[in-house]
Amino acid sequence: MSTRAEPTSPRLTVLQLVGNLDIGGAQQVVVTLAKYLAADGHRPVVCSFRDGPLRADLEALGIPVVLVRGRRGSVLAVHRVVRETLRVRRELREIVRRHGIDVIQTHLLRSLDFLVATLPRRGGGPLVYWTFHNYNFMLRAEHLSTQRWLLRPKRLVYRSLYRVLSGRVHGLVAVSDEVRTAILDELGDVDDKIIVIPNGVDVDRHDAPIDRAAVRDELSVGRDDTVLAMVGTFKRQKGHLHLVEAATRLRESHPDLRFLLVGDGPLRAEVEDAARRAGVDDVVRFLGSRRDVARILAASDGFVLPSLWEGLPIALLEAMAAGLPCVATDVSGTEQVVVDGETGILIPPGDPLALAKALEQLAGDPQRVRRMGAAGRQRIDALFSARAQTRDHVDRFVADLRAAR
Repeated sequence: MSTRAEPTSPRLTVLQLVGNLDIGGAQQVVVTLAKYLAADGHRPVVCSFRDGPLRADLEALGIPVVLVRGRRGSVLAVHRVVRETLRVRRELREIVRRHGIDVIQTHLLRSLDFLVATLPRRGGGPLVYWTFHNYNFMLRAEHLSTQRWLLRPKRLVYRSLYRVLSGRVHGLVAVSDEVRTAILDELGDVDDKIIVIPNGVDVDRHDAPIDRAAVRDELSVGRDDTVLAMVGTFKRQKGHLHLVEAATRLRESHPDLRFLLVGDGPLRAEVEDAARRAGVDDVVRFLGSRRDVARILAASDGFVLPSLWEGLPIALLEAMAAGLPCVATDVSGTEQVVVDGETGILIPPGDPLALAKALEQLAGDPQRVRRMGAAGRQRIDALFSARAQTRDHVDRFVADLRAAR
């Protein structure tokens, strides 16, 4: 199905500003938004502070990608931080000027969100929107590779800057109702700035015919095995260790269960070691970062996401778009997507026993699995399409531009 459409009016030039172009949920949001903005007659430009594999996807769509060297060095080296911050600001200002940017939307920038908020000039300049992809969006220990003793003071500074500079931006995009609540809790009375726009997925990616048996052969998975996929960065938030424990509990009673873990990240070695020590490393397969997630989902029987918190997970939307029933933790964002007992099963976070029982339900009832998968695809088509997500963004951008004039 073509994504081309008649241009809307006015035609916007939108800068999608993202921390990196690695494979991840928020980064996929950027690619999808850029694709559908272009399809609707607008002009997207993507800027990132670190290159990655998704750059090729964007350039294949004909979307300009600009790389800016991010700020480096410790915050304790004040002179260097100030110098590099001013350099980044000059480069962003030049990108805005050169491309005639109407709207800047940020993703995963953290401290650079504050810098971007200073770009609009009094009486002119682009509109700026911060996007919050996660319920737990404030600075966390995992964001600091060194000097973790600075976490508490830096969190206080972050909160203060978000509160002060939110008055300079034109909107705070929350990807779910729960993220909206988190923004209000952290930033105070900014309700008039918040726009809740759920993430959407490009359902066309899951409509192409895929040889399920061939993919299973390629992955060394039996054609009669029950295959459950998980897609996510290996970090504490995603709860991989709970999945390993659940797999251990099911090893004897369900020897045909196989788990395909797609992704990479700082905790991968720890999770692999846990699987080896539990004796399930032949059951839990680690596939690394993959560009063919749609193929892997098509070859699977279900999807699992044991996160401890979320925003509105793209991986879950993709799995439901692929027609898979889902077992997910009842955390921010997932309960907005999964209808418990209808499109999947919701369980408490951090509970491997509950996770094992839910996975057992999927493995033991093929007819229910098919009904849940079909209902999930219908729900994605109705509520979480990329076209609807893009339309909601453009409607807000246009309304705010008209108000600013």
